Amino acid sequence: MAGEFFSLVRMPLIAFVGGFLVVGGWIWAPQISSLVQSQFSGGPSVSMFADTNRIGRPEVAPVVRSCIFKVMDIGVDATKMEPSAAYFILKAGSMQANVSTMLGKSDGWSEIQKGNLAASWGQLASCIYALEDRQLCDPDNRAAAVEATMKFFGYAKQIEGSMPGSDARAMENLRDRLLIVLKNHRRYGTLIASDFGSFAPAEILQVMRSEQKETRDICKR
Repeated sequence: MAGEFFSLVRMPLIAFVGGFLVVGGWIWAPQISSLVQSQFSGGPSVSMFADTNRIGRPEVAPVVRSCIFKVMDIGVDATKMEPSAAYFILKAGSMQANVSTMLGKSDGWSEIQKGNLAASWGQLASCIYALEDRQLCDPDNRAAAVEATMKFFGYAKQIEGSMPGSDARAMENLRDRLLIVLKNHRRYGTLIASDFGSFAPAEILQVMRSEQKETRDICKR
């Protein structure tokens, strides 16, 4: 069911990506990559209050290189694009949706777009967490996991109650799986509450601030 849901919601996202690339051309890929690096070079992009020793730059994370093209269906020419550029495209879609929400433009298309983004960020988070746990000891990888998780929960909350039953169940199942993963990483010490800042979705804060009797730091091994 979840696979069908992701297949369904990726189509409009593919259309967005396709339009972006047709207008800009593949030659934009290096420039986009440079823009991403300059945009985020000033510090962490996830939370201004996060520890810079713990939270790095998600767009250059090795886990993004491993996972982004499993989420962004660029096509057969994906090898011509830098992973950081594909990540930027996903973030650009998020920025567009956020602007529409701020302007009060809520219609059928914007709801579909938010569903696409929730699914894409959720799929990216799932791919990252499926890798070896100690990957999140790397600050850039940790930043990518944090951002993907926060984006998923944020968009999932916005479309809550507006999705068809089967899609809503698939989204809920993904939400539950990610919460379980967060609990595990909190216990491992790879993720802590401050990584998500003070304005994270309530579900995340509840998990990350809950008391656990047994904790360890696998990054110190």
